[in-house]
Amino acid sequence: MNHVSRETSLDINSYINIKNLWFKDVFPDADPWAVLIAKHKEAWLKNYIANENHHQLGGIELDATGLLQKDRVLEHPQGEKSIIKAGAIIASDGVVLMPGCLIEAGAYVAGPSVLGPKTTVRHAAYVRGGVITGEGCVIGHSTEVKSSIFANDAKAAHFAYVGDSVLGHAVNLGAGTKLSNLKIIAGNIKLKFEDKTVDTGLRKFGAILGDTSQTGCNTVLNPGVVLGKQSLVYPCVAVKKGLYKAKSFIK
Repeated sequence: MNHVSRETSLDINSYINIKNLWFKDVFPDADPWAVLIAKHKEAWLKNYIANENHHQLGGIELDATGLLQKDRVLEHPQGEKSIIKAGAIIASDGVVLMPGCLIEAGAYVAGPSVLGPKTTVRHAAYVRGGVITGEGCVIGHSTEVKSSIFANDAKAAHFAYVGDSVLGHAVNLGAGTKLSNLKIIAGNIKLKFEDKTVDTGLRKFGAILGDTSQTGCNTVLNPGVVLGKQSLVYPCVAVKKGLYKAKSFIK
């Protein structure tokens, strides 16, 4: 992978303040999208889960389909209880809940995934694995999340698709937002930066949304969007790949 010079502002902290994240060490000291390299995040998750004393949910009170037969309350030595409602599906081992999480009935959660404190996974959400969330996150009704990261208070509350993406602190996706992660034409995602073309090394790359950015309802971010902090995408807009400065307003 070609890396942009560190003398530029092109690093993850230009978009997301990672110092307050419990999982800040998942981010390589490289380009912002390096955390999305195939299997990097999944390997980090498996190592984290194996080396910590966590509540892992695979195999508890499930039928052959993985369906939870009755409400399950997880006691945490420190912090609030976590609740998994009857009717949720825990599809595999390696699903970890931190204190205060809620998994609603009808949600489907696969590992390896670690849901941070006070994360809510709502009815009919689909968590496909390779997912890490910070504190106070929401994966909402009919939202699908695959191999992605949510910083603290990030929310994809309604009918969203989040694939191979990173949402910064307090990012809010309007209902129906799609973070598309695979372009139609074969090849890696390439971005222009300072009159150079940078090969991200990624075939699958959704978007990186800087802290407190928001999208309006029914927006589509095409593969390879890197959105600066405090940016706003208007409803029903299709955003082209590229690096967008902080406080961008995209109509």
